[in-house]
Amino acid sequence: MSGDRSTPEEILKRIQAEEKQKENENRGKLYIFLGYAAGVGKTCAMLDTAHELKKKGIDVVAGYIEPHARWETSMREKGLEKIPPLMVPYKGIELREFNLDAALKRKPQVLLVDELAHTNANGLRHKKRYEDIEELLDAGIDVYTTVNIQHLESLNDIVENITKIHVKERIPDRVFDEAEQVKLIDIEPDLLITRLKEGKIYKTVQAERALQNFFAKEKLIALREIALRRMADKVNQIAQQERLLSEKQEEGYQGEHILTCISTAPSCERVIRSASRMAYAFHAKFTALYVETTRLQSADASVKKIRDDNLHLAEMLGAKIVTVFGDDVAFQIAEYARVSGVTKLVLGRTNHKILFGQKKGNITDEISEYSPNLDIFIIPDMGHTGKKKYFLFSPTNSEKRKKTEKLGADILKEAFMLGIATAVGLLFQKLGFLNADIIMVYLLGILLLSLYTARRYIAVSSAVFSVLLFDWFFVEPFYSFNFYSGKYSATFGIMLLFSIIISAIISTEKHQAKESAKMMYRTELLLDNSRRMRRVESVKELLTELSDKVLKLMNLSVVFYVQKEGKLTGPWLFPKPGISKAELGKTVDTKEKAVVDWVMTNRKRAGCCTHTLPEANAIYLPIKTSDEIYGVMGIVLEEKREIPPFEYGLLTAMLNEAALVFARLIYGRKEKP
Repeated sequence: MSGDRSTPEEILKRIQAEEKQKENENRGKLYIFLGYAAGVGKTCAMLDTAHELKKKGIDVVAGYIEPHARWETSMREKGLEKIPPLMVPYKGIELREFNLDAALKRKPQVLLVDELAHTNANGLRHKKRYEDIEELLDAGIDVYTTVNIQHLESLNDIVENITKIHVKERIPDRVFDEAEQVKLIDIEPDLLITRLKEGKIYKTVQAERALQNFFAKEKLIALREIALRRMADKVNQIAQQERLLSEKQEEGYQGEHILTCISTAPSCERVIRSASRMAYAFHAKFTALYVETTRLQSADASVKKIRDDNLHLAEMLGAKIVTVFGDDVAFQIAEYARVSGVTKLVLGRTNHKILFGQKKGNITDEISEYSPNLDIFIIPDMGHTGKKKYFLFSPTNSEKRKKTEKLGADILKEAFMLGIATAVGLLFQKLGFLNADIIMVYLLGILLLSLYTARRYIAVSSAVFSVLLFDWFFVEPFYSFNFYSGKYSATFGIMLLFSIIISAIISTEKHQAKESAKMMYRTELLLDNSRRMRRVESVKELLTELSDKVLKLMNLSVVFYVQKEGKLTGPWLFPKPGISKAELGKTVDTKEKAVVDWVMTNRKRAGCCTHTLPEANAIYLPIKTSDEIYGVMGIVLEEKREIPPFEYGLLTAMLNEAALVFARLIYGRKEKP
């Protein structure tokens, strides 16, 4: 034995680092010129480097240089080959954009693309310029680009606190961290302010306004410090990667695992970014846990959108997304932390108030009871007012109609139950039964109402009405809400409390039973998919089985394109019930085929609800293994809504299994013509 005492986690990290290094051998390299504010000289430094490379005989082309109308920049552009910009019409004007296709066709050794965090105009292939650059890197082209520190996703909340400006154009930290080299272009804040006053950055009016806001000296000093610290973190990360690739490790990776939780709270974005920075600092695994409760299952679309946005943010920051189910959120978090070896939990501060202003125990206290040895970090809410927390949603007309119809049906059930209970009570009174027996009739009615209505407040309101009806019909003086005997005060209170408890328990049990059924269905779907996939003997059978599972899971039309002998065949159409193949064929037109071609080439998802070619009618997912792509599956998203995370995870699992079946059919030569 070599005496290597590395832990299993260290060995796994080393293997992953080696695999990543091999994958990147044929990929282009990214070089970033980083600044802490506009005007520090990032573009000029990039152009100076380009001229030095050109002198060495390297094929350098200026793909896109932002026209800042600065003399220093314009002079440095001279002598470099340029790719003409793409002019995109927008509201009566033309926007100047980077021409990605022309750059791929020219394919130089080195391409200059300014403004890494830029948001592209609508209608272009990618939503963000960093995605354009990733496609260039995949094509083997080295890219030189520029970005300011405030555009890093994980630092967004810190920058906003300093500058009081919300930066909308942001890039995932992984793009920055995976760069081959980052060069910090640093000048003293006083010199930068002098350049601003001389009109070298903005025109006079803009410069004066900037001096009062973003370019205030104390803000520039703070941004410069953030940039220097982030560069130091990147140097530490590179050293860590070198240790992972070395044969032995001394005191490197300590097995830290950071966990944060996804919620719809306004402070959740801040919490996710804080957890991301902590994971980066500790070189730790980073997981974002989403606990799907029955309450969120039935939440409005606006709440689900906030949840999906937060899930996407966590994914952008490098978190592994995990979904669990249960109404006891604290227990689910603590149990996942225990079985997954979580060392640090990052949560937001959420104090809930109930009657008379007192605070009930928050989720942090509950988690501490379940896992007393878990380190919990609380991120305070810094007065977030930008987002509404819950249930501000304007539903569609059809959704309004369905909700109104269901509510009307529940109200009718309530009225019917109260009427029957009162009628039976009057009959019991006539027959000489005790009032206690009549109370039991009302409780039985509330119990039945809890079982057969969808809304908890219907059962609670029926409890209130039951007390009032009992007082009106069965307590002297009759037909009034007064009563002579003080003993009925306790009777009414206990009756109301007992009724509310019954309705709450039954409502919770119904929700849990519903969730258990859904979980069982999803599990059964995967098991059934696995069994059926093993038995297929042709591509047609495979696509039929796969489309059937998608239809059962999401009730959406599916289309496939399959690569056969180097050619793309299809589309293979599988419409949902109520839609003909002809109608589905019209949806999947020539423009959609262009999206499929892109997915086949780049082996990444694209289409509706993604950042790449989002105008498509369907989302297209590659059917691939680690080294081969066999086809593309398209799912027509009729309402243009993202696929929920759990369903997307199931789809990914089914596609991975389908890819293995493709490999068996092709390499095992079992495919039928």
